[in-house]
Amino acid sequence: MDKRRQKTCPENLLRKLNDLETPADFEPTGTDRSIYLDLMEHALDGWRYGQTAGADTEKDGLQVRSRVLSCLGGLIAAGRKQGELGAWEDLMDRTCEDLPKRGDNGHAGPETDFAVKELMLALRAVKSFVPCKKYECWKKKLGQIEPERHYAYAIGRVSGKEALHNINIYNMTGEYLREAEGLTDSADYFARHWPAQLERFDENGMYRDPGSPMLYDLTVRAHVGLLLGSGYDGEFREALDRNIRQGGLMSLFMQSAAGQVPYGGRSSQFNFNEALHAAVCEYEAARYAKLGNFKAAGAFKRSAKLAVRSVLRWVRPEAGKLPRHLKNNYDPLSEYGAEPYGHYAKYIVSLGSFAYMAWLAADDGIEEAICPAEAGGYVLRTSDSFHAVFANAAGRSIQIDLCGSAGYDSTGLGRYHRAGLPTELALSAPFAANAAYRLPGQADSSDACIGPGWRTPDGKIVFLAELRGDGLKSEVEVDRAETSEVVLRIGYSGPALTQKGIFGIKEKYTLSKRGLEIACRIVPIGGGAKPEAYYRVPLLVENGGEYTVFEVAAPKTGEEEPERQKARERAWEKKREKDYTLARLADVRLGKNVYRVSANAIPVGQSEGANRNGVYTLVTLRAAGEELALKLDMDTFGAKQEA
Repeated sequence: MDKRRQKTCPENLLRKLNDLETPADFEPTGTDRSIYLDLMEHALDGWRYGQTAGADTEKDGLQVRSRVLSCLGGLIAAGRKQGELGAWEDLMDRTCEDLPKRGDNGHAGPETDFAVKELMLALRAVKSFVPCKKYECWKKKLGQIEPERHYAYAIGRVSGKEALHNINIYNMTGEYLREAEGLTDSADYFARHWPAQLERFDENGMYRDPGSPMLYDLTVRAHVGLLLGSGYDGEFREALDRNIRQGGLMSLFMQSAAGQVPYGGRSSQFNFNEALHAAVCEYEAARYAKLGNFKAAGAFKRSAKLAVRSVLRWVRPEAGKLPRHLKNNYDPLSEYGAEPYGHYAKYIVSLGSFAYMAWLAADDGIEEAICPAEAGGYVLRTSDSFHAVFANAAGRSIQIDLCGSAGYDSTGLGRYHRAGLPTELALSAPFAANAAYRLPGQADSSDACIGPGWRTPDGKIVFLAELRGDGLKSEVEVDRAETSEVVLRIGYSGPALTQKGIFGIKEKYTLSKRGLEIACRIVPIGGGAKPEAYYRVPLLVENGGEYTVFEVAAPKTGEEEPERQKARERAWEKKREKDYTLARLADVRLGKNVYRVSANAIPVGQSEGANRNGVYTLVTLRAAGEELALKLDMDTFGAKQEA
């Protein structure tokens, strides 16, 4: 393949999807849509266990109660939890009685924006199970909703159209569900709101919530799918359908080899993210099945199943333990890794609510087909709004952020996954200075990921991870993109680097059965001194319940005098510079799994870092000159390492 600047075209993604070859050993996951009911039960049990364990379920009272009602209502409709119908009716009575009052005295919070969609799904689910008189009473209460009075995110309640974001999509979905039950006519409300919302979709059909967080693109497209799947056929259907069709293809190729959705921005690493991915994929699977493209339909079906299976290790309740709402093993009620709004009660039951959306969209008549996350052989770049690059080959995948979001992410390689292995073992998400989410214990972190650094003229070591903004430019080129191997190059330049004493950074990533190989060069300013290349690699210490075992290798110095230590370091560096061989620096063992790190550089420093997944040791490496090479791979312990 000729080297080329990487661009994304949704039509090309569909073509590539249709060209995927199914291997001879391909096997279906063996799960049907009942897996979504299982997730709903786990989520509901978590909410209940949380109550007895002391979770404050009223932090987001109406939002939580409404999601409990849709989740439990969906289970009852599917033939589970039917002995709890009476409790469901009592909760529905109280919630519907309270709902219309929320517009009184100017009180309208976003809870109502979220709740109406859930309550309409709940009402529809149990229609055939409850007395007609009660059903009509609930309908009457829900019919009293007045959007401009009860919703916080509607024109007239916000400063202008530009202030509308994902919460307005939630309330518009609720409005159409009310219309489907004959409770309102949403045409005028939609005419005032959808034109502004449609401007937020980028050229790839991804929704740009403020800051362009990955999760809020996903939740918008999932709810647009629910809207269209519920029968909406108004003037905005065509534009909405076009965007979520394109965005759905992006989701398919952004999924990691381990089944996870991308990190990036607010609400990352919550387990409900994968339930939303499943809802998107089930809707798209049904779309392509209707079009007769069963290969694409099967790929979306498969992707949905891989996503939900990837979170089962966190959400299946262990004896005496709560299901986790985040991808770590800390006590969920401590809310480590969560933003201040990421309360356990709200986000564990959200897993069930969104799994219900996937269940509603799922068609078990669609057979699974291989999907991009497991087939590999591609590099994908998002629009500049989402500033991310994805690559996948040989059962491994990486995600690179070209301009990390302050407080959430950092610039550089923030994820390296391998299918079937713990996602936090190498790295699942970056580290952020002044993190906008809670960290374990007293841990803090700097902006960090797997990435390069250099020494500035004033002697300070600076890392690419710390830089972002208009002063940082990047270019992505692809040398090779095959299922067995992907090779891509990323070049960074701009004032953000020249102000720190270098002209640019050149990185080459090779992803194959050998693992991930990285070659990095720090480009000096013309006529300037050659800078030293540094690199930082995080090594997992613990994820809240499991601890790793590792030791960072270094030149053996013992108790020698400082001058003799320095001489040994120089000799070690000289050997690395001469033969450019890689020395094993660490084997990080987590249970039966191992993460191997090798480099032609010397460890010169360690610090502690923490992200949503756990605590890591950040090891700083120094090369003998301006070039540095690393090899990173994961495997089960004792497996033969590829040469």
